[in-house]
Amino acid sequence: MGKHSKNAGVMGAESLTYHERKALGFGTVSERLGKDSIGNYYDCRLTLRPAVDPVCTPDGFLFSREAILENLLAQKKANKRKLAAWKAQQAERQRKAEEKAAIEAEAAVLAFDRQNHAGASAGAAARLTASIAAEADALLADKRVASGAVNIRAHGERMAEMRAFWLPSKTPEAAANLEAPDGVTRCPASGKPLRLRDLTSVALTPLPDGAAQEFMDPVSRDPFTNATRLMVIKPTGDVVSEETWRTCILPEGSYRGVPLGPEDAIELQRGGTGFAEHDKQAQAKKFFHLGPGSGLSDRRGQHGGPVSKFGLRIAN
Repeated sequence: MGKHSKNAGVMGAESLTYHERKALGFGTVSERLGKDSIGNYYDCRLTLRPAVDPVCTPDGFLFSREAILENLLAQKKANKRKLAAWKAQQAERQRKAEEKAAIEAEAAVLAFDRQNHAGASAGAAARLTASIAAEADALLADKRVASGAVNIRAHGERMAEMRAFWLPSKTPEAAANLEAPDGVTRCPASGKPLRLRDLTSVALTPLPDGAAQEFMDPVSRDPFTNATRLMVIKPTGDVVSEETWRTCILPEGSYRGVPLGPEDAIELQRGGTGFAEHDKQAQAKKFFHLGPGSGLSDRRGQHGGPVSKFGLRIAN
């Protein structure tokens, strides 16, 4: 029998070769997103719509003022809830530790009484103490109130003899361990700490006789595009091109009578065009088991999959 590639699809060799699977669309397909899939430079990073009363973070991310304020407020409320839950867990742990210490003390007294007055051996007393401690741990882990000293004395021997698998002590569960929240509000885009005072108001200069979302450089009067590098002047909030900032404003050292330095500007993050070199990461990937339309993969997104090299038509 010859090579598998020459006999694929015949009796005894029905599986497809790697070349045939690739030809039918098997594997990962990458596709560059078009400009319609990427936001504009004036879009809010939360609403994905043109920013209303825009503000800028120190990292250059643009937001609508109302949207970012609502987000920061929601984060503060969530931090308060997390802090309350963490404090409640710490208080519960403290209560359980105190109850366990009290039970262990009572168990030690009970074991001493059995050993010195009832004639029990040291091993039996140790087993009784261990069984009471194990059952107490199970009761505390099950969020139930632990048995009191009287109940332990009355049922200590029965607790030591119980071996049923459905007992809480026989089926331990991992408890959720909450971490203390830091209480810091963060930027939704970068994840870095962000406070209300860190936001900078942004003033975009509209293009005369232009559309609603067309803006220009207030110095050079050049219109902005998604490929333009933009700088936000923090003291005034005006948005200028990076070239204007570097060649005109920074050498002058002032703008509109306000002294400026290199630290007084923020580079605005661009939404991207989908065609420029700076958008290398703007790609979508999808894995097809055997091409689109095979029933194993859906057709969502922009992925159409590769065309068959054998002239086959895949029904979608």
